[in-house]
Amino acid sequence: MKKVIVAMSGGVDSSLAAALMKDKGYDVTGITLKLFEGQEKYLEDASKMADYLGIRWYMADYSEDFKSNVINYFINTYKQGRTPNPCAYCNHYSKFNYLINEMKKIDAEMVVTGHYADTTEFDGIMHIKKAADPKKDQSYFLSLLTADQIKYLHFPHAQRSKTKVREIAGQYGLQVSDKKDSQEVCFLEGGDYRDYLSKFVPLNYGKGNFILNGRIIGEHKGILNYTVGQRKGLGISYHEPLYVKYIDPYNYNIELASRQSVFFKNIKAINCSFVTTPREKFTARAKIRYRMAEQKCTVEVRDNDTVFVEFEEERFAPAPGQILSIYEGDYVLGGGFIDEVF
Repeated sequence: MKKVIVAMSGGVDSSLAAALMKDKGYDVTGITLKLFEGQEKYLEDASKMADYLGIRWYMADYSEDFKSNVINYFINTYKQGRTPNPCAYCNHYSKFNYLINEMKKIDAEMVVTGHYADTTEFDGIMHIKKAADPKKDQSYFLSLLTADQIKYLHFPHAQRSKTKVREIAGQYGLQVSDKKDSQEVCFLEGGDYRDYLSKFVPLNYGKGNFILNGRIIGEHKGILNYTVGQRKGLGISYHEPLYVKYIDPYNYNIELASRQSVFFKNIKAINCSFVTTPREKFTARAKIRYRMAEQKCTVEVRDNDTVFVEFEEERFAPAPGQILSIYEGDYVLGGGFIDEVF
C-alpha cells in the first residue's frame, strides 16, 4: 500500500483531501505544521478530522525556522519599501520543504495538500498546472516551486470547485464542511498586516515626505503603512486621486502620481525559479497579482536568476517585492520577485 502524507490545516480542503486519499486505498498520515505562536488553537480541528477518518496524525514544530525565515522576510521586505508575498515565498522556501522532509522521515512517497492546482507532465517534466476552477486557482502562489519539489506533490482538488468540495465533504460527514476559509497569510490570523508589524517595528519607521512631480506635498506616517499602487488612506487632498508610485527605502520619501502614471510595461524580476532551464528569450504569459489575468509578454533571461519581461500592454502598479508568475498556456514555467519597473 502506497504511503502518503497529507498536510492538514483543519479546514475543509485538506480534510477532504485526506478522506479521498484514504478512500483510494492509500496509507494516509496526516500532518499539521506548527509555524507560529498561538497556532495551537487552530490544530484541534485537524486532530479531530484525523480521528474521524481513522488515520494517523501528528504535529511537526517548524516555528523557529519559520520565524527566522518567513516572518523575517515579511518584516524586512516592508522595511525595504517593498510588498512581500509571504505565501509564495513560504511555499518555495519553507512549507513544502518541511512537508517533503516529514514525508521522507516516515518513508512516504507523496505529499498531498488541499491546494487548488494541478501537477501534470509538460515537456517530460512535472509542472504546476492551473486548477480547473479559475476563481480558486492557486498556481500563482506555487510558481516558485522547483522540479525537485513538484515531483512529490499531489492536489486532489485540481478539477473541483470550492462548492463541490464542500458538497463532497458534507457527504463524508466532515464537520468542517461549512468552516470558513482560512486567511491567505496564516500568521496574520485575519488581522491587518500593520498590527502584526507593530509587534516588531514601530509603525512610524521610515517617516518621510510625499513627493509629487518633484515637490514635497506633505508628510507620511512611515513607509510600513504604504504599498505601491495604494490610493486610499494617504491623507492627501488633491484635485485628482493619487497613487503610490515608488517608495524610497533610503530617504523614506514616497513618490505619488496620477493613475495613468503608475502603469508600466517592463519588469525586472530577481531570484527567479524555473521548472526547467528556460530559453534566453521567449514569449509567454505572465501576471503580477493573484487576482489579475495573465498578459502576453516577452521574457528575456539574464544571469544570476534575473529576467526582464516586456508586457504587450501596460500593467497597473507592479509592486517591487511581489511575485511575477510566468505561464505557457495552463502550465507554470516559473516565477520570481519583482525588483524594478520601467
